[in-house]
Amino acid sequence: MNLLDAGKNSKIRIVHSRVLAAVVLLLLIVCENRPGSGLSQALISFAGLGCVIVASFGRTWSSLYITGRKTTTLVESGPYSTTRNPLYLFSLFGAAGIGLASGSFLILALLTLSFGLYYPFVILGEEESLRKIHGPSFEAYAKRVPRFIPKIWIYTEPETSSVNTRQLRKAILDASYFLWIYGAVQLIERLHAAKVLPTLLRLP
Repeated sequence: MNLLDAGKNSKIRIVHSRVLAAVVLLLLIVCENRPGSGLSQALISFAGLGCVIVASFGRTWSSLYITGRKTTTLVESGPYSTTRNPLYLFSLFGAAGIGLASGSFLILALLTLSFGLYYPFVILGEEESLRKIHGPSFEAYAKRVPRFIPKIWIYTEPETSSVNTRQLRKAILDASYFLWIYGAVQLIERLHAAKVLPTLLRLP
């Protein structure tokens, strides 16, 4: 995978994420989830916020190690020392957080199912490209570090690391996307409660 291909794949993922987010927000604007008890709603919303914070922090943290060298260097430290795909792992946390914040099982299932159907192919494609570029080094890395579920106990990190500041800035803005969506979901819920938005359907 060259830099041009990596850029195209990144744009496709961004478009996929934004289209999915737009669909979810549209559903929430015209629909309302089934009301639950105040305590259960608060706990679910808090769990969603926790997942979104983990996602935003985790994606920023991962970007500290990989910005500017995603295809040119085999990154094996920091979050990449415990899982080969920390960015996608934290994205899953973000998707689950938005689903929980919506209070709808249907939205939660839609987001997680979309992730499960789309990203495994992205991961396999990227790993095949890294295998071609780095050869035995990637094979050794793949044997030591799991593809997705992290092994926390093998974590390693360097004392210092160089960072491409421009790409890091973009990565931070990208990571904040989950927080903005979470805020939008909460706002839509309150607009429904205030009868500002119409309720055409109730989501399970």
